[in-house]
Amino acid sequence: MRRLLSFASAFLFASAASLMGPGCGGLPARPATELLTELRVSMDRPVSSGEQSAAQSRRVEEALDAHALDDMTRLEVQNSIGLGEDCAGHPRCAEAGFQGSDWFYEVGEAAEGYAGPLPILIVGFDRTGAVTRTWNLRTH
Repeated sequence: MRRLLSFASAFLFASAASLMGPGCGGLPARPATELLTELRVSMDRPVSSGEQSAAQSRRVEEALDAHALDDMTRLEVQNSIGLGEDCAGHPRCAEAGFQGSDWFYEVGEAAEGYAGPLPILIVGFDRTGAVTRTWNLRTH
């Protein structure tokens, strides 16, 4: 009976650990540099379907969930994922409470004939130039 209880306890522990997210006893978190490299590549990737847009959106969400941009400077963000466009030129920035000098990125390029949405990443900076918050227009 003890052996059965030990086995059951070990099984429950292993099952619970496998359900937890990265860094919580489940799969190890992916390095921020890897996530940001994938994100940068995604910026120029053509999007021709809702499924591709959703995949791009999940890529942005994964990087943000891993806090890959947290506490980076403008220069570090630019070196990691490229220079963003000033938020002053995009209505979503104001709607989400970002400043005109913050940056936004469309993640992907709409292929000819694709009229669906693209994910949008917005990166907000404080007065010293450090990332203070991010936002993702999800398409998945």
